[in-house]
Amino acid sequence: MKNNTKKKKNSVVYAAIIVGILVVSSTIFFVYSNDQAKLRGQMFGNELKQIQDDLKKNTHSYDSKLSLFKEGNLDREKFLEFAEKHKDEMSKIILRYDSLQIPNDFKTAVDLFKLSSETQLESDILIMEWVKTGNDAAHIRSDALLQESFDYEMAALAEYKLSQVPINP
Repeated sequence: MKNNTKKKKNSVVYAAIIVGILVVSSTIFFVYSNDQAKLRGQMFGNELKQIQDDLKKNTHSYDSKLSLFKEGNLDREKFLEFAEKHKDEMSKIILRYDSLQIPNDFKTAVDLFKLSSETQLESDILIMEWVKTGNDAAHIRSDALLQESFDYEMAALAEYKLSQVPINP
């Protein structure tokens, strides 16, 4: 009888130890998973910020050259040479959106950021056409696309901010 009671006590102790190990292991796993999710989110945010910064820098440089051209301080050939490099660089930067590891909540925002950048590039290409041909319709269409690009950017920023807000029950 004593032996049976001792076996039952040992079984209960082993079961308690196993349950304790499972609880501790589960807690560690969930904390680790949560930390990993935060790190992935941080990496995503940093990569997206870098893309946006690179686009801003590239676009600012292009706008400066365009202003110089319009003021007569940069000749047509030099502007078009610069504009070709700008177009290639913008295309490379836009492709970087496709390699982002996008959390589901941010997909719409990233799609809008990309659409804004693509529309900006279309506008820049039309400016190049205007400079080459003098076609005012290309310049007017470029301005319309620039406004569209801005609208997409504002929508993307709003969507991004909404995605950052934790859901409160």
